[in-house]
Amino acid sequence: MYRNEYDRTGRASKQGANAESVFKKSLDSFFGSNIKFTDVDNGQFDHIDFRCHFGMTVDVKSIKDPSTLWVEFKNVKGYDGWLYGDATHFAFERDKFFMVVKKFDLISLVDDLVDKECMVDSPDECMYKMYTRKKYGRDDLLTKIHPEDLYKIPYMLMKKETKLDVDSNLFL
Repeated sequence: MYRNEYDRTGRASKQGANAESVFKKSLDSFFGSNIKFTDVDNGQFDHIDFRCHFGMTVDVKSIKDPSTLWVEFKNVKGYDGWLYGDATHFAFERDKFFMVVKKFDLISLVDDLVDKECMVDSPDECMYKMYTRKKYGRDDLLTKIHPEDLYKIPYMLMKKETKLDVDSNLFL
């Protein structure tokens, strides 16, 4: 399991791995397909979590806050964030399902919703505005949107097949 150097506790890494595992089981169950996890050598750093045999590459986003979705324009190193990675689709984990959207539909939605000229200093203020953590040594560029915004673009809901046991220390 890959762990970013800025993920001090490993919490984000564990959340992501859990969401990816549940998504794979759900996708396998739905399509009956042979889906393969990517790793650091064949796609993980291109923001692809799975390679599917039906022309779809997916980057899974675990649920962190049910009322918001973080969108990453630039990653902590200042390179293209997951929004501009090589995945064709994103699967956003929700409580009982994954909401799958096409990358280019999401880019268009974000372009319409977000004021890219407005920079804010706090993550609490970055709904539809731009935020960076440069003061903490990170070169990222982020925004937040509401999960309900995804209903404005084509989407597919995929019921979670199995909820995996989560490390009880994960949410401390």
